[in-house]
Amino acid sequence: MSRMAVVSGASSGIGVAIARELVKQGTRVAIGARRRDRLEGVAAELRGLGGEVFAHLLDVADAASVEAFFAASERALGAADLVVNNAAHSLPHALHEYPPELLRSEFATNVLGATLFTRRALGALLAAGTPGDVVFLTSDAVRHPRPGQLAYGASKAALENLADGLALELEGTGVRVLKLRVGPTWSEFGASWPQDMAEMGRRMQYWREFGLRDGRLPGVMLSAENVAQALVWAISQPPGVWIDTLEIQPGAPLRAHPERGGKP
Repeated sequence: MSRMAVVSGASSGIGVAIARELVKQGTRVAIGARRRDRLEGVAAELRGLGGEVFAHLLDVADAASVEAFFAASERALGAADLVVNNAAHSLPHALHEYPPELLRSEFATNVLGATLFTRRALGALLAAGTPGDVVFLTSDAVRHPRPGQLAYGASKAALENLADGLALELEGTGVRVLKLRVGPTWSEFGASWPQDMAEMGRRMQYWREFGLRDGRLPGVMLSAENVAQALVWAISQPPGVWIDTLEIQPGAPLRAHPERGGKP
């Protein structure tokens, strides 16, 4: 029988790419997000690929919404044995300029949301006694804090700590925990950020001063599909093989090297 996956934040970007890649693998997929119109469009696309797909409104920070999503998806497709925590939120500010409501929103989505989503999924998965995978999408900001985006990095660091502890709790159950740590990626994640080119240039220069990859290699990005393919590879490992942390980064662009005769 094919696997059954639940994917949060699946109305755009990396979430859509993950759902699409899973459908290509023959996985049944339940997708959730807050934007109903976008969610239905994604579901239609995935069904067009031959996928068995269920879509339902989901606000991961709301326990009642999480319960409604799982109750409906389990009726439609069964209990999930693959849990993908993709939903995330960030809007860069200097810490002293962060609106309190935005701080609450970022931590509510990035930490509380992933915790509630995983908690509910695990109840059904462990009761069934079947092996499975829980995936947390985190960020290279965990290792390299980005000034101007501290709340996001801190929330992802908290998520990695949660994942590490959960891996210990689940030892011997057959349920693996993967931290998929993502570097700069093209997606709609930053669509709500100020798009003023001068401001973006200042941010790149600011990060460059700290030696951060985002500043050193501006515009060098992964695709959402790269991230999805890395996830599928990690969870496709045989039983007894556990990928604890998989960090994925874009490679620097090829350029001509004088010492190599001008060839890349």
